[in-house]
Amino acid sequence: MIVIRVNLELCIGCRRCMMACSFMKTGGFNPRYSSLIILTDIGNKPEAYLLSSCESCKDYVCVEFCSPGAIEYKP
Repeated sequence: MIVIRVNLELCIGCRRCMMACSFMKTGGFNPRYSSLIILTDIGNKPEAYLLSSCESCKDYVCVEFCSPGAIEYKP
């Protein structure tokens, strides 16, 4: 089982992870199709994250594109 964690203290709410995930899944940049959803407050401060199924993902581009290093995965 793959474990992907988001450290909300490091997350800046840029949602680059969501864009990368959606591109890998669909070939387009639409965060609606991302398996990872970062929820933010009005000031864009991350408050929560949700993961749908990441079991079929082999590349974990969300981790690669997270510039502040807030996402990690453990196989």
